Amino acid sequence: MQRHETLDLEDFEALLHRAATMIADRVERIGPCAEGPVVHPATFDELAALIPSDWPEAGAGAHAVLDDVARCIEPYATRIGHPRFLAWITTSPAPAGTLGDIVCTGLNQAPLSFKGGPAATVLEHVVIGWLARLFGLPEAVGAAGGADGAGGTIVSGGTMANLMGLTVARHTHFPEAATKGLAGIGRTPVLYVSDQGHMSIERSAVLLGLGADNVRAIPSDADNRMDVAALRTAIATDRKAGLAPFCVVAQAGSVTTGAVDPLPEIADICAAEGLWFHVDAAYGGAAMLTEEGRALLAGIDRADSICVDPHKWFFIPLECGVTLFRSRAQQIATFRARASYLGEENPHDLKNTTFILSRANRALKVWFAFRTYGRERLRRIVTRNMELARLFRDLCAASPEWRVLAPVQLSIACARYVPQGDGWTEEQVDRLQVRLLERLEASGEGFLTPAMVRGRAGVRLCVANHRTSEADIRLLFDLMTTLGRELAAQGFQTPQV
Repeated sequence: MQRHETLDLEDFEALLHRAATMIADRVERIGPCAEGPVVHPATFDELAALIPSDWPEAGAGAHAVLDDVARCIEPYATRIGHPRFLAWITTSPAPAGTLGDIVCTGLNQAPLSFKGGPAATVLEHVVIGWLARLFGLPEAVGAAGGADGAGGTIVSGGTMANLMGLTVARHTHFPEAATKGLAGIGRTPVLYVSDQGHMSIERSAVLLGLGADNVRAIPSDADNRMDVAALRTAIATDRKAGLAPFCVVAQAGSVTTGAVDPLPEIADICAAEGLWFHVDAAYGGAAMLTEEGRALLAGIDRADSICVDPHKWFFIPLECGVTLFRSRAQQIATFRARASYLGEENPHDLKNTTFILSRANRALKVWFAFRTYGRERLRRIVTRNMELARLFRDLCAASPEWRVLAPVQLSIACARYVPQGDGWTEEQVDRLQVRLLERLEASGEGFLTPAMVRGRAGVRLCVANHRTSEADIRLLFDLMTTLGRELAAQGFQTPQV
């Protein structure tokens, strides 16, 4: 009789314990006293030579593979949770979210249909409801298909969340495109976003067949916020040219400076012009937890769709993005999927809320973390992050060697190190910022990114980290000042006399 073979592991529980210990040890060791740099300096070629790349005919066994992980993967993983990892808005994940993610993987639910994940389906409805209420969207009444209300879906991140919002916007304004394609519209759709907008907006336009040339980059003002007068002019110009404006994308926390566009004014324009109002709050949405943030993001409750990333400032592990919709009916009209192999239709099926069928139960880790910590604890951390960004701005403003490049609205601060003395050109100072950050990364003490703000280069500090303290901000400021002085003294890009 032929042996019946499975992929089960006899010592699965022991292996899980070993993997969990590795994760717990890493979390415990992330901090200012941790050995090793924030970003490991190993090159791609060095790691490619180190990591086993053969696909063995006979398996090596899970314990041996965990040995490989401990030897040549975990030590080289960027310490994203380190208190001085203040680069991209890939935040320090909360350990409770990690627990939820582990359980999510272990349960392996398929919430495309209710029967594929009953509890997972309910969890997604719960999490979407929490976030919709946070942003002031209308309560969903009759989830089984009764009166309309807010809807949403959980996706991989902000890029997909923006694509989801713009997909429903296109379908709502041009439903004929679903059957006839873009050629059936008969007009050229146009959407608008500020020149500070995320690159995912243009990429979404490309994927939706709208074309990058039909994305209007509206100029921003001195505070890096969309110029609403320029928006009005652009819409009027396009209408006069016979084009079809249909959507405005506003930023609620731009990726470079954290700027928040004038949401009430943009909402007014969208209402008057009959345009879809989409708000990209992938980063800044968590500010809604705070009183200051709610005032700053006033008007977001008028959006037709909102992008927000729990894996950013809500401290959920990757991947987790959300698109919220004012109208669940419009969302389902865009994505309703019918296929006999999926079984009998259920009004709660999540397959009707997105074009993605197979996907993880990401709601579980959000629900787990939010239930573990509560709103107040998250509120205090988000508030502290905003205060720390202002501290860095104030340190720079008080120093003769630094120039503040942009207002701090949320928790991003941008500044420019300028050497003392005459003879430095603006272009040389631009290059100095990059060198300064390279030296900071090489020191292992921190990781920041460069930024171009109104044509000038600077350093960008994004505080979206639950471990960052005032001491970390002061250490980084002092260290970068020292590194800047050293580079200037070494004659970096020798100043012109």
